Amino acid sequence: MRNQSALEELNTKISLFMDTYHRLKDENMKLSVELGMVKEKLEAQKQEIDRLKEDEELRGMEIEDITQKIVKVLS
Repeated sequence: MRNQSALEELNTKISLFMDTYHRLKDENMKLSVELGMVKEKLEAQKQEIDRLKEDEELRGMEIEDITQKIVKVLS
């Protein structure tokens, strides 16, 4: 009788452990997918920042060119 009780208790603990394992495994998978999506979004944002920096640099050069032309005309 005592062995049966210990076996039932062990089975209960194993079941709880397995439930926790499967729950954590599923959560880990979801987090991995989410992390992948966040990494993709971050890469897209980095590319957008690079593009905007290039645009800013080009506009700065255009402004400098226009300023030089204005100075030349006024001289």
